[in-house]
Amino acid sequence: MSGATSSKIAHDDILHIKSMLQRLSIQDMNTLGLPPAYWRKRLREIMQTHQLSKIQFDEIDLLLARLLEA
Repeated sequence: MSGATSSKIAHDDILHIKSMLQRLSIQDMNTLGLPPAYWRKRLREIMQTHQLSKIQFDEIDLLLARLLEA
């Protein structure tokens, strides 16, 4: 996968996760079977499998921090 393609996929995944975290409460996440641990795992996978920009790393860090508060 090229760097540009990898970055675009990562961008889309980060936006999706950010959107879901803004919409779902912790109770909703657990009810749906998508607890904070699931989202943390997805974010770590994005970091490990895609070529990310500093902005993308920063966004993931913010999302991970939000999930740690959950």
